[in-house]
Amino acid sequence: MKYAKNLEGKKISDIGDKDAVDYWLSKRSNKGGIGNAIQVCYFGIPANSIKEADFNYHNLELKVTPIKQNKNKSYSSKERLVLSIINYETDWHFTFELSPLMMKSSRILLIFYLHEDNINPQDYKILKVVKFSIPYEDIPTIKEDYNIIIGKIKAGQAHKISESDTTYLAASTKGAGKEKDWRKQPFSNELAKQRAFSFKAKYMTSYFNSVFNKQVFEKLHLEPKESLSSFVHKKFKPFIGLTTEEIEQKLNFYPTKTIANDKGYLPRLVGGILNIKGTQLDNIEQFQKGNIKFKTIRLRKEKSKNQDMSFPNLNFDEILNVSFEESTWYEWFAETKYLFVVFEDTSKGTILKNQIFWNMPYEDLQNLEKLYNHIKHMLINNEIKINVVVNEKSGKETWFDNLPKKNFVPNFQIRPKGTKQHSFTKLPDGRLIKKKCLFLNKEYIHSILDINQN
Repeated sequence: MKYAKNLEGKKISDIGDKDAVDYWLSKRSNKGGIGNAIQVCYFGIPANSIKEADFNYHNLELKVTPIKQNKNKSYSSKERLVLSIINYETDWHFTFELSPLMMKSSRILLIFYLHEDNINPQDYKILKVVKFSIPYEDIPTIKEDYNIIIGKIKAGQAHKISESDTTYLAASTKGAGKEKDWRKQPFSNELAKQRAFSFKAKYMTSYFNSVFNKQVFEKLHLEPKESLSSFVHKKFKPFIGLTTEEIEQKLNFYPTKTIANDKGYLPRLVGGILNIKGTQLDNIEQFQKGNIKFKTIRLRKEKSKNQDMSFPNLNFDEILNVSFEESTWYEWFAETKYLFVVFEDTSKGTILKNQIFWNMPYEDLQNLEKLYNHIKHMLINNEIKINVVVNEKSGKETWFDNLPKKNFVPNFQIRPKGTKQHSFTKLPDGRLIKKKCLFLNKEYIHSILDINQN
């Protein structure tokens, strides 16, 4: 560790023989070029894919991972930390404690370097070197994640695994792409994408900030051996079925504004139930690690007044230039888990109906990808048509376009949010178009919550 710590502050070009470093960095087909350069040129360990730990006498695995600096000067992980390839044929035999995953991730020499765009990789700077082991408090949640992944393999659903199934540990796609990465699974004839056990990027961001700049976030106080999902369920259970007024009394929480005139009332009430400040789960370490977003849903007495769930405006430049699996759409639904807290208007008041953790099923992700790629196709082939109709009397403009409508794929739609007349954005070709949001249809939300819509 003393020798490894000497890497901190060094540029990649300074870790060893320049020609040897350049050799590994020049191998464009090798995404792990920097890791191999450090392994070979600094530690003198041959680059190989043996099953044993890299420092096999110490049962210590070497992992090198990039960090990026954001516009606000904060740091975040550039990618997931890949731990080991999932073997669909054999991994299901192992309990979490005896799994190859734990053999690979229980002790890691973890090296963080700063990735900078438009900078020669030789000049990347090594920021931090630590000996990593899974924090004791995270083990119950990671064990739960592992069992979810293994459970899908045992159910013959390895082809339906999604990163959003889990909280800290992901089963991320891994391989060269171009249809080369499909694998057999033991309990189904369906081929499944090759995947790897990985710590999610948000998990690595939280860990890096805790060791690099000692950043401290508010924590939920979980009991020993308690997973995050179990803790959240326990916190909400005493309040299920109570009105907002009854919850206020139970919490001794009396906001100045009420549900009738404050959109932030319900999120703040939920914050009170979880005993956290504010309404942003990003400020809570466990939710940050798991990339868990929190949304309150209010069900009205009149079903027609229930609303579709909106997400940010479409970025047409991104859709044109970025693949679906690298897009923000993918991050919203394939890499993010949601905590839906459901309130319902009743004759006795607005009650807390339920709370559920939700992630998007595989079939819906496929529909979302179809919608994304159809818009991409229209952009590439200049197929988007815009028509502006002007009312002769009022002069009011009405904008039309041929982007996909509500029923193009099930459960999703794109449409303008609100009725602002001057809410425009530009297509990559420079033409103006009304801003569009991605929505989850309210009928879909109702089906998720298992609500009778009649």
